[in-house]
Amino acid sequence: MVRLYGIPGCGPCEIVKMFLAQKGIPFQFVNAREDPEAARKIAELVGSPTAGVVLEWNGKVEAIRGVSPARLHAWLARYLEDQAS
Repeated sequence: MVRLYGIPGCGPCEIVKMFLAQKGIPFQFVNAREDPEAARKIAELVGSPTAGVVLEWNGKVEAIRGVSPARLHAWLARYLEDQAS
């Protein structure tokens, strides 16, 4: 299960939600407006909740700034490789 840290309605967050859903990757959205730990994690890794997203899975954490198809597919490759091992 992937945890996606962000805020509701944020453009990058919505794009990543759609991407994960399209790829069939189970995820949990963690609302940084309601979870202070999520807000801290986003602030540390991307600066602002609208600047990017934070993904967490299997003890790994990755920040994606400037969400783009290329960055999402690169993350997906790392995620799938991790799942295979």
